[in-house]
Amino acid sequence: MNEHVPADAPRSYLASLLRLWTLRKVASPPSGRASPIVVCLGALWLFLWLAIDWWDAQPAPQFAVDGAPLLAWYVLAVLGLAALLRWRSKPAPPYGAVLALVTGLVPVPLLLATIAADHLNSTWLVGLSGIAAGYSLLYLAHGLRAFTGQSQRMAAVAGVVCVAGFLWLSDALDVIPDVWAPREAPASTTDEDLPDAESLLFEQAGRIDRALEAIGREDSAAPRAFFLGFAGVGEQSVFAQEIALASQVLARRYRIDGRALSLVNDQRDVDGAPLASVSNLRYALRGLGARMNLDRDVLFLSLSSHGAPDPAIAVSNLRLPLDDLTDEALAEALADSGIKWRVIIISACYAGAFIAALKNPETIVIAAAAADRTSFGCSNDRDLTYFGEAFYRDALPGSRSLRTAFDTAMAAIAARERSEHVDASLPQAYFGAELEAKLASMSPAP
Repeated sequence: MNEHVPADAPRSYLASLLRLWTLRKVASPPSGRASPIVVCLGALWLFLWLAIDWWDAQPAPQFAVDGAPLLAWYVLAVLGLAALLRWRSKPAPPYGAVLALVTGLVPVPLLLATIAADHLNSTWLVGLSGIAAGYSLLYLAHGLRAFTGQSQRMAAVAGVVCVAGFLWLSDALDVIPDVWAPREAPASTTDEDLPDAESLLFEQAGRIDRALEAIGREDSAAPRAFFLGFAGVGEQSVFAQEIALASQVLARRYRIDGRALSLVNDQRDVDGAPLASVSNLRYALRGLGARMNLDRDVLFLSLSSHGAPDPAIAVSNLRLPLDDLTDEALAEALADSGIKWRVIIISACYAGAFIAALKNPETIVIAAAAADRTSFGCSNDRDLTYFGEAFYRDALPGSRSLRTAFDTAMAAIAARERSEHVDASLPQAYFGAELEAKLASMSPAP
């Protein structure tokens, strides 16, 4: 008895799809019913999407039922693509078979529109999109040929065009079924929740003094780096989180070793760090200047907040009477401190307008946006702004210098903004020649 199965014997739907996923041809239509594989794969892809969405909503995702109805848009797309392929194929294959074929293709556009779009720049994304289109074309062509016994190239081309159009339309209409959202920090909404403003402001000098005492006044023959952070708006936690990351990354990169102080507005905690205010900034700069060798040491000043085209950096926290920080006020505070060598990194809208008042050969100024442009990512549903992600998180740790880190971050931000169809923020930078040479001689930590 011959136990060998002929090469063209009908395979199960799962076995056929396994061959098609690896772009191998299937000689005959699958056997059995298509509905079980459609249901199983549909459930698997739904789980995959929920897992990706959950991961993107870290660190504290919460279920948002409002996004669930948008999943119907994608179900309709799968059903519509199957109907298109069946209509364009001659002879027409069974609808259930084509639906199974289309369901098997779902991960390609799913991963392209989520993980690839979020993590690749435009050049890589265009290249990967071309590869995905070619893969989808071969996959559909092989599958339709197996179902009909004839070449169905034009039907496969129509299917790929339909998928591309669907992805474009979904992006244009912002039809994203987000069912997980980052948990927002609870806001203080009643007067009973607010601290006593007079007492809180009165104790700020003591908080800064205690932080400065931990830094000390030791001198060194070699230039040392110091850090001062400023998170301007307390109603949105993204700024405090960005300054915390900036402190960590710059400390590792330039061996700051505890010579750091942060002024933080964060309505979740007004009892910890000194608050970010114009007067506290002046006081902290004078204190750091007294502990630095002003001829050798370098200050890294990182500011993160909303911005205004005046120019000004927004300063607010729990209805406290705080003034915004202007370019003139920042320049005066730095001059009053006597700190000569300074790297100033401003993550805010319109931050480029600060450059003119701050630039000199001993200063580097890096701004998240041009003087007439907004930046993005300043909201409670994010851990970092777009600039903070691109510069502090992704570019700076592995870059040879601040200039290369800025160039890398600028390219990443531009690619992201193009993919999201928003006006470019156009990050700006001024590199004082003397400070750039000094930083190169300080041998940043690997």
